[in-house]
Order: sequence, then structure tokens, then C-alpha cells
Amino acid sequence: MATSKSKIGREELVSKVQSRLKLKTKKEADYIINEVVAALESTLLSNLQTKDFTLKLSSFGKFTVRHKTGIVRFIPFTREVKQTKNKRKIRFTPLGELRRAEPEPESDPVNSKNDPKDSSK
Repeated sequence: MATSKSKIGREELVSKVQSRLKLKTKKEADYIINEVVAALESTLLSNLQTKDFTLKLSSFGKFTVRHKTGIVRFIPFTREVKQTKNKRKIRFTPLGELRRAEPEPESDPVNSKNDPKDSSK
């Protein structure tokens, strides 16, 4: 089911690229999208070892490579102390219209400062 949704999104993107760039065929638009995605992927892969590397695409978003060191964990059942692996993650942060289109996070009613139950003030 997930593939059909992504295919629909991909087809929509291809048709928008075709119309914006005034290309004759959808195959040309698909080729351009594949090349852009491949360029983004290769840039990120070549900079995975660079700490806090950021690839910023103005008005769209930025990709940041984050490095997290492993931590020491105690496992009570086996009484073992283990070091977890170092992790590397790529984070996407939306900018521009994407950021403005995101819904505002709801406030936490438990930790709210304006709690109606607290009338001691």
C-alpha cells in the first residue's frame, strides 16, 4: 500500500517538473528528478564522516548529519555493562513555505503554566 502512495506522489512531482521546465515528455522529467536525488544522496554520503555537515537548499530545507557517541548501559537481568554503538543520523529540517505549512505543536496541558486548577496565585 505504501508503494502506491509514493508512486502517486512521484507521478505528481514528475508532471509538475515537466510543466515547470516545459519538457516534452514525462520521461525527461523523471530523469531530471532521478539525477537531482542521486546528486543529493552522493553529497550526503560523501560527507557522512564530517561532523555537523549541513546541506542547505534555500526555501526548501536543510539536511544535517548528526553524530551521537555510544553510551554505557547497565543490563540488570544479566548484570552486564555494555557500550552502545556510535550512531549517525541524517535529519531534515523544513524551511520556507514547508515550515510555515507545518501545524503548530500543541501545548502540554500537564505542564502548562496557565493551569485553571491552580488558583493559589
